[in-house]
Amino acid sequence: MRETLLEGYDRVLPFLRAHGERLQADLAALLAADEGLKVHSVTLRIKSRESLAAKLARPDRSYGSLWSVTDLIGLRVIVYFEAAVDTIGKLLEAQLPIDFAHSIDKRRRDSATFGYRSLHYVCRAGAPATELPPEASFEVQVRTVLEHAWAEIEHDLGYKSGAAVPATVQRRLHRLAGLLELADQEFGAIRDDLRDYVRVLPERIASEGDSVLLDRLSLGALLDCAEVRDLDRVIAVALDKELGDEPFYPDYLLKMLASSGVRSVGEARAGIAEHGELIAAMVRPYFAFAWQTWQLSPDQMARVFRGYSLFFLAHVEVLAAPALGIGKVERLARLYRELDYPDDERAAQRVASKLVDAFGDLVTAASAKRKTPSSPPR
Repeated sequence: MRETLLEGYDRVLPFLRAHGERLQADLAALLAADEGLKVHSVTLRIKSRESLAAKLARPDRSYGSLWSVTDLIGLRVIVYFEAAVDTIGKLLEAQLPIDFAHSIDKRRRDSATFGYRSLHYVCRAGAPATELPPEASFEVQVRTVLEHAWAEIEHDLGYKSGAAVPATVQRRLHRLAGLLELADQEFGAIRDDLRDYVRVLPERIASEGDSVLLDRLSLGALLDCAEVRDLDRVIAVALDKELGDEPFYPDYLLKMLASSGVRSVGEARAGIAEHGELIAAMVRPYFAFAWQTWQLSPDQMARVFRGYSLFFLAHVEVLAAPALGIGKVERLARLYRELDYPDDERAAQRVASKLVDAFGDLVTAASAKRKTPSSPPR
């Protein structure tokens, strides 16, 4: 019987592979159509002849036909967060011909049972338009990245059940399984906290901007503030460019602002309000310097990045600090050492010196404005 089933497998293998590829493409398209879903991967596995032979030889199973084996075609959907598993489960149940009698939610099994956790569906594969018979099936597993990591490592260790695990190892495996489950839950909670943080950011910035520290999320909200948008548009006009939607290299910009002493949304907004005219005046001299130093020209830019005004604000904050000219060069050189020339102190000093010269009277104007009594305290 076993050899007969294996011979049947050999005959239908090309059809299994072709149908599996169609199912994989259809499932990937179905999931991609939901913009709210973030899927790590959708993979296909056609059961190998060796694996099928081992399954047919198991003494605790009996297969009357090849199509009694439900996982000849296997699809696996890997997601990042636990909540997405149920979301995808609802979608699959609404769209696929699921055989609920043979499907199982392995996440709900007894915690003492070893084995991978996943939402495990058996679906009917056969259809009039396919080469497979109506009784053919395929399987879909849905699990998180961490559940997948557990399953792959468990498989590599070679233990598929608790009974096969030495007693000295069982406790450690249980502990690891608990840690991975806790990590899945914590990642989901962190994602929810970040969503809440983003949702209340505009209100917090309006009411307590000085206490909202700059990070990737608050920077995005800062770029939407009217004063930043308006100054970005002024810079775009000065360069005869459109203002784009893409932000100016967020990680670099955050480091630059922090190095210049601007660490909160409130400080950035106050700096833009205080130095807006000066920043607009710096754009042309800066690009004249940039062309001589790095062959960087506005002509190479398709659009002006959002937040470009904050790039110039960082320079103003460095140059506006009360200090002799030599001190301004040193402060600016420190900024460039931290950002662009970490291993070349002389290059940072040379660039800083040239840039201070390029800005000329604007440096003096920045310092004078900072000393003006009417200027807000920093």
